[in-house]
Amino acid sequence: MPAETGSSSRQATGILLVVLSAILTAVVPTAAKLALEAGATTLTVLSARGLIAVAVLSLAMLATGQRFAIGREALMACLLAGIAYLFMAYGYIGSVAYIPVSLAVLIYFTHPLLLALVAHLRGTERLNGRKIGIAIAVLFGLTLALGPELAVLDPVGIALAVLASVAVCGLILFAVEAQKGASSIRVMVYSSLVTSVVFSALATGLGEWSIPESTSGWIGLALAGLGSAAGLLAFFAAFRHISPVRATMISNLEPLLGVMIAVAVLGERLQGWQWLGVGVVVAGLVLFEKASGKA
Repeated sequence: MPAETGSSSRQATGILLVVLSAILTAVVPTAAKLALEAGATTLTVLSARGLIAVAVLSLAMLATGQRFAIGREALMACLLAGIAYLFMAYGYIGSVAYIPVSLAVLIYFTHPLLLALVAHLRGTERLNGRKIGIAIAVLFGLTLALGPELAVLDPVGIALAVLASVAVCGLILFAVEAQKGASSIRVMVYSSLVTSVVFSALATGLGEWSIPESTSGWIGLALAGLGSAAGLLAFFAAFRHISPVRATMISNLEPLLGVMIAVAVLGERLQGWQWLGVGVVVAGLVLFEKASGKA
């Protein structure tokens, strides 16, 4: 009985961490859009996002007494995670400059299915027919809920969002490996350091530095960095309690929250059939979560 209680407690902690992560990171695309609309370039937003993340996470490490030094294998995994993070960030943030936030979120969140497929092929977490069916239902629900306008599709924006979806799978897998020899905070510090250095160098070399011209733009720039840092930290910390596939599927709450924020801040509106999609997603997440708990 005590072992079962401990296991239930660990699972509950993991789920709560993923929900917290979803809330924090759901702010990021809308915040980035505010900064871009206020005159900031994509590279400026990405550079600031990375620098803020490194600063916040480094302070968290100092506050908790953690050392920055890690082993060679963990460091290599962190660098690989950082490269994947770089492509993920560029694709996700870059896409909202070309297409609506709702569409960018929809395409980006095909990655849970990709990650589940990778885990199945690697034999780390098997997918049965029920889980596959539920996963497809969740994706269908997202399609209904986010319902992009076909007339505004931009090939560049779509390609960037697809890049982000593929890259985040690599980020998750490499971060899992890195956590075998380093804490979640240290993994994110090194990964964020890679992105901040590369994007800052590109912004400087290409003369792409451009600060926001309004207060809302500055707020968006700050929230894009803070939300990314704290959100990803909570997400990767959840891997110590629940599996990456399960955490990723639960994180489908994020696009729904992201749409809500876009509705409130950017004025996007949902139709009745889109709200139906919200219900399908929530129901699908509950069913998948129960199926994973029995696996």
